[in-house]
Formats: sequence, structure tokens, C-alpha cells
Amino acid sequence: MDLQEWVKKGNVWKLESEAFKKPIEIKIWYENKELAQFNGEIERLDKSIKLLGESLDHEINSWVYKAKQIWDLWDNIKLQEWAISKLNEKIENQNKEISSLYKVIADLKTTVETLSGTILHLQEQTLLIQKKIAKQPMVFHDKWFISWRESSGIGMIDISDGDYLLIMNTKVGEHNEYVTNRDELIMEKIHVEGQHYVPFYKLEWGTELDTPTATIYYDLVFIPM
Repeated sequence: MDLQEWVKKGNVWKLESEAFKKPIEIKIWYENKELAQFNGEIERLDKSIKLLGESLDHEINSWVYKAKQIWDLWDNIKLQEWAISKLNEKIENQNKEISSLYKVIADLKTTVETLSGTILHLQEQTLLIQKKIAKQPMVFHDKWFISWRESSGIGMIDISDGDYLLIMNTKVGEHNEYVTNRDELIMEKIHVEGQHYVPFYKLEWGTELDTPTATIYYDLVFIPM
């Protein structure tokens, strides 16, 4: 190589040799095992580059997703802040209404205290009136149709519980020929429970083969005892 020199041809420097007028040929040989190892290294390098690219893509996608979550969270925080501000306004308005109601309640309390004496007096008077009404005689008028032989309840009277003197005046109205009852006046002491009383009446007749029928008119007088 001592005969080599650099010769400039145009803008290109070219290494030439005076000893060799023809280009030098260099032959390189290698074993198949070495080529296989080289190709294997290239494949492993390609796989590594591919895996690195996939990992990088995954990392980028993850950061994009996290960034979107952060923006969504930020929007949600802004929405919550707006809702809280509206709620604070509502609470403030309600506090004003409550203050007004407190004043109304205070005025009403004063009015109630002023009227309490009058109300108590009215309650006492009402109780006395109710007691007087309860002691007043009660009168009931009605009629009842009977078409059998057994004793029959002739209506139900709504009345307060207690002891009464009962005056029962009955008149026999329209009836068939088997009825032998007559008008009568009955007085008896009774006790009422369950807020009602049922008076009874029985038709009288001739024989067991007869079926008496009659309309009974009655007046009931209850005198508290």
C-alpha cells in the first residue's frame, strides 16, 4: 500500500495505486453458522425494536387516557363548584325565610298566650254544656214490621253508655187476624254499653200454626239516671 496516493479528480478524491492498474478485489468468506448467528441477532434486534415501539405506544395511550380523565375530573369539579354555589344561594334564601317564620311564630305564640285564658274558659263551658246535654231526656220515634213469632229487635239506638230509665210506648198498627197484642206502656231501668241499645218486641198469637204479622209503632224515652 505504499504505492497508494490520493488523486483529486474533479471534486472527488480517489485512492489509486501505481502498483495495480485494476481495482483490488477483496473476497470475504464466512461460515453458515456465523451467518445464522448474525441473522439471529438481527431478528432479536427487530423484535426488541418492535416491543419497544409497542410499549411506547401503550405508554402514550395510557398518558392520553389519564389526561382525558384529568380533564373530565376538572370539568366535574367545575360543575360541582357551580352546584355548591347555587346550593349556598338556596340555603341563604331559606335562612331568610326561616328568620321570617321565626318572627311569625313569635307573634303567634304571643297571640296564643293571650287567648289561652279565653280558650280554657270556653273549654270549661263546653264541658258543662256537654254534661247538661247528657242529662237531658232523649226521645226516639220509629216503626218496625214483624212477621214471625220470636222476640224481635226493633232497630238500634245510638246512645252514650250509662244507666237510664226507659219509657217504651208501643202501638199495634196494621196486623193480621192472628195478632193479639195491644197498645202498652212499659217503664224499666236499663244499662247501656257499647254506645247503642236494641229494644225488643214479641208478637202474641193464638196457635202454633198461625203466623202473626204486624207493624209496630214505638216511642222510646231515655232519661239519664
